[in-house]
Amino acid sequence: MKSNLSRSTLFRRIGITLLLFIITAAAVLAMRWGKVVVETTDQTRSPFPSDAEEVVFTICTYNVQARPLFDETKNKFAHISPLLNRFDICALQECFKDYRRAWAAAEHSSKIFHGTLKHPLKLVGSGLSLLSSLPLISTDNINFDTCGEFQNRPASKGVLLGRYQAGAMTLDVYTTHIEAGGSPQALAARKGQGEEIVDFVNAQSPPENSVIILGDFNMRPSRGPEDKEKHKDNPKVYVFDWIKETLDLRDASDEFNGPVSKEIDRILFRPGKGCAMKVLHWQQDDPDFYYADGKTPLSDHAPLFARFQLERS
Repeated sequence: MKSNLSRSTLFRRIGITLLLFIITAAAVLAMRWGKVVVETTDQTRSPFPSDAEEVVFTICTYNVQARPLFDETKNKFAHISPLLNRFDICALQECFKDYRRAWAAAEHSSKIFHGTLKHPLKLVGSGLSLLSSLPLISTDNINFDTCGEFQNRPASKGVLLGRYQAGAMTLDVYTTHIEAGGSPQALAARKGQGEEIVDFVNAQSPPENSVIILGDFNMRPSRGPEDKEKHKDNPKVYVFDWIKETLDLRDASDEFNGPVSKEIDRILFRPGKGCAMKVLHWQQDDPDFYYADGKTPLSDHAPLFARFQLERS
């Protein structure tokens, strides 16, 4: 009898221990899974009247080079954060850590961080963030199903959407950071991720919504028929062209400068049905986005800026 009691007590203790282990493991996985962080202040505050049929706004895209193990962010983000107030909308990529430092001095009425992990074994989320002074209507996101070479596997790259009220019009802003690298796996992943972007935009943005897609594409547009033919089998070029053509997008740099630049950071756009969009200004880099020595950039990517006019046509 005593032996049976001891055995049952032992089994009960083992069961309780296993249950506690499972609960603890589940809690750790839940914390590791991450989430989308949305912070808003007064959404009635807007740079434009709610019935405005013509608005002008500025936008910035910036790969801030904040990798989880390699990059210093305390001084970098102390410098970058107040600079973001120059723009109505900011899209950040590679903000894999310390996003709150990047937000600290930014006065935008909405801030979104896509921290969701594709699965709990991923080290970091997408590294994508959107900040806006335009009222936020809604947000959505994906993590890419497609992934290529090893250097990209720790991150849960994807796409982040912010839908904003631009006067009497609706503006959908997407930011993304696509696969890097030149291996066959990385090149194939660009194609898969490009297809996922197209599917996501088509599912989210109705024809009446104006669209901006900006970020680090790790691809470039073709430049003329000879370049297009030369790179017809190179995903670093033809996939970008395919995204642009399939979604009927225009390139802000091309509109302002002509089809000359080959940067992998791009600002693409299309007006909604019944609307017109015009690029009033485009700029790459600025002296203020350097450390105090004036020579060392804050990131290995230069920021891009654009000013748009959006109106009912």
